[in-house]
Amino acid sequence: MDIKLKSYLLLSAITLSGAVLPIIFKFSGGANIFEFFLLIELISLLTSLIVVVYRKKAGVLMATLKDIRKTALIAFIGVITYFPIGFGLAFAERYVSASLAYVIFRVQPIMVVALLPFVLNEKLTKYQIAAIMLGFIGLYIGISGGNVFGIFQNSNIEIELFLVFMALAYALSVVLAKKYTIDIGVMISISSFAMLVLYSVLFLVSGAHFYALTQNQAAIVLYIGVFFNVFSFYMYFSALRLTKASLFANISFIQPFITFILAAALLGEPIKFYYIAIALLVGAGIVIQNIDKEGGRYVSKMKEHKLRSMTIFDVTGIFADTGEIALNRTIMEGGRVFAVKLDNEHSKNVEDMISEGKHVNVYTDSHNEIREESAFVKDILGASDGEFVVMKAGRIEECEGFLEKLNDLIGADANFDKESD
Repeated sequence: MDIKLKSYLLLSAITLSGAVLPIIFKFSGGANIFEFFLLIELISLLTSLIVVVYRKKAGVLMATLKDIRKTALIAFIGVITYFPIGFGLAFAERYVSASLAYVIFRVQPIMVVALLPFVLNEKLTKYQIAAIMLGFIGLYIGISGGNVFGIFQNSNIEIELFLVFMALAYALSVVLAKKYTIDIGVMISISSFAMLVLYSVLFLVSGAHFYALTQNQAAIVLYIGVFFNVFSFYMYFSALRLTKASLFANISFIQPFITFILAAALLGEPIKFYYIAIALLVGAGIVIQNIDKEGGRYVSKMKEHKLRSMTIFDVTGIFADTGEIALNRTIMEGGRVFAVKLDNEHSKNVEDMISEGKHVNVYTDSHNEIREESAFVKDILGASDGEFVVMKAGRIEECEGFLEKLNDLIGADANFDKESD
């Protein structure tokens, strides 16, 4: 399947499944919340292990578990991914409507954009800053309950601030999951185990009271434990790798609209005016970010580095499941894949650098082994018929060093996109 089509299908699927979740939580009312999530994570762990074995990744899982630091990192990412969208939403919905809870939580994509320069070294442009400001205005409206001049009179302020904190944690998980390329099945299995341990502790501390689940609650436990926590998040992590973090964040803004409709149809919740105001502000942010052509580019940490004037994209996620052995090994060992576009007239220079043998894991879009992935990279970088794409895999310093030498070789006339004002 074409990678671009695959990414859009994945984004569509997770958008729908994410929008349905707040509605499902409303039907779980009355259950012991810690028992409820303890059972969910137990089922998620068993399901994820079955998937790992089915995909013949048990060896990868065992090897990962032997690396304590990597396991701890995955567990941390898992907790700040699953806890906010699971417990955070379910707990908040006991005090506020499903629509309001999800509107506040789903302003987290704005937080994702704000974190990009610090975690992924991506350029934050004036367009993205404008989108962030609109998002936070929407967030303020949500927290104030529509009374923008009387925020501290809101009786639900504590719950809404709790949702803001949950949204921030979830936003951090998005950029960290984008930064570290880990086998998805392994990530979900370790995350499920970490969450099982967390909920077990919380369940014991709360008194360890078991209550019989209703048929609806049992069905919800199975749905979330099997489908949402495992298969939906498998699609989630796959989509995140195939798209720019800012685009991924933008798409998730659509979810509150779907939640509004479902909450009104299934729960009888009214669609309040300020819900629409939040959605419109967030929608304006989407439009602004789509105008932006510079956002998402990688920026070297070295302030005086000549690479800071080059348009470089980190496209590691696109090659996460590549069949090219050297590329796959480099990524699994923590390496990255950087890409730039050049005029076709410079192809000979690149071929000469590759043939010298001094730079390993250098590819262009003419390499048959990665033809499908490189075609998607060309699309992301906006390469025209008169341009080609160069990709370098390796440690960040290694990739930057290669691109710097390439820049020196082809000279100032190279068609690197320059920074816009």
